[in-house]
Amino acid sequence: MGWHIQRYIAKAGRAVNPLVWRRVWKENDGKRLEDVAAKIANELNNEFAQIGRVSQYRYWWWANPLGAGLVCYGVYKFWYMSYMQHKQRTGMTVLRGFNVTTVAQIVAGAYGQGGQWLNPVPK
Repeated sequence: MGWHIQRYIAKAGRAVNPLVWRRVWKENDGKRLEDVAAKIANELNNEFAQIGRVSQYRYWWWANPLGAGLVCYGVYKFWYMSYMQHKQRTGMTVLRGFNVTTVAQIVAGAYGQGGQWLNPVPK
């Protein structure tokens, strides 16, 4: 099919290689910001176009409302589990000079628990 996840694993490996950073710096030396931005946008457009061509093989799955709904739900759940639960556990330490307590700390203080409040146990 042409598009494989291994390509992106290899790109991630090259992205952390300092030799690649040096080569890219030399390639872009003396170029204008518009040229570099246009090159990045063109490469990103090519990546999306390639994914779009491959996804046509599975168009029936995207056309299924349940399938698209599952994708949207999965994206939301990933965001919620990675960001909101971390925010709920830790909170923002400093917000314009004020300490912000988390919901978990408030509930744990009310119930006398060490932070476990999703499955509360009586005192």
